[in-house]
Amino acid sequence: MQDLIVVKQLPQIEEHLKQLSIEVEQKVENAKSLVCTEENVTTIKQIRASLNKEFKEVENQRKIVKEQILAPYMQFEEIYKMYISDKYKSADNDLKEKIDSTENELKNIKEQEIKDYFEEYKKANNIDFVTYSQARINVTLSASRKSLKEQAKQFIDKIVDDLKLIDTQEHKTEILVEYKHSLNVSQAITSVTNRFKAIEEEKKRQEELKRKQLEEAQRRADESIRVQTEATRQALENFIPKSEEKVVHIEMDKNHEITQKGYEQLENVFNKPLEKPREEKQEEILTLRFTVRGTRTKLRELKQFLENGGYDYE
Repeated sequence: MQDLIVVKQLPQIEEHLKQLSIEVEQKVENAKSLVCTEENVTTIKQIRASLNKEFKEVENQRKIVKEQILAPYMQFEEIYKMYISDKYKSADNDLKEKIDSTENELKNIKEQEIKDYFEEYKKANNIDFVTYSQARINVTLSASRKSLKEQAKQFIDKIVDDLKLIDTQEHKTEILVEYKHSLNVSQAITSVTNRFKAIEEEKKRQEELKRKQLEEAQRRADESIRVQTEATRQALENFIPKSEEKVVHIEMDKNHEITQKGYEQLENVFNKPLEKPREEKQEEILTLRFTVRGTRTKLRELKQFLENGGYDYE
């Protein structure tokens, strides 16, 4: 087949480019040596236009020669495509379709076999929350069935190991729920642990806030009793004239507050009932359970309202 295509005669091109090169080089060097100023810028533009015109004339001749040389080849290429290349390409495309169809069928058969093995091994290990696609096994014709099954086995074995680790954790139920979404055991453990840590910190913050509120309420009650006791003492001092001063023993408790018996002693002194200081009653704390539905923004506003009002909520 070596003699099917032969060039009978090479093209002969007559040119005088070497002689022209000397003249062109001289014109170019003269043009490049010019210094462009405001006075001669118009002249230099004319020189540039003249050089471009000369070059365009020579370039056009080169393109004509190229077309003349390529014309026989283009004609030959059309004949070649019609009688040779198109026939080979047609056969290649037909065979490629047949090969692809067969290989795809073989690949599908192999992949179904790996899927069946995956499901069987998954069931044997009591795993029901993962799918074959999550294993991302790349089934190719070149890959052996043994290596593909090993990939499926390793995927399930890792999940089994992860579940054993999760079972040792404090919040294993919550971690398992998180793990089923990501199949990343470290991420699931960290996420749930941080969540419960935040909850505990919030509980402590609420308890501390409640303790401070109770302390403040108690302080106000103590202050109210102290003020009223001091007012009673001042009233006694102002009521009894200096000339009639006498020693009266009034019973008081360990907090230096007048007891019930002490008020009776004072009533005997004044021969009239006295108004006792009223203790500030702490308002009864009630529990109200209800469900709120609203947008995320509204629920955040409700949460802020409860926190600002000092409410203890869950």
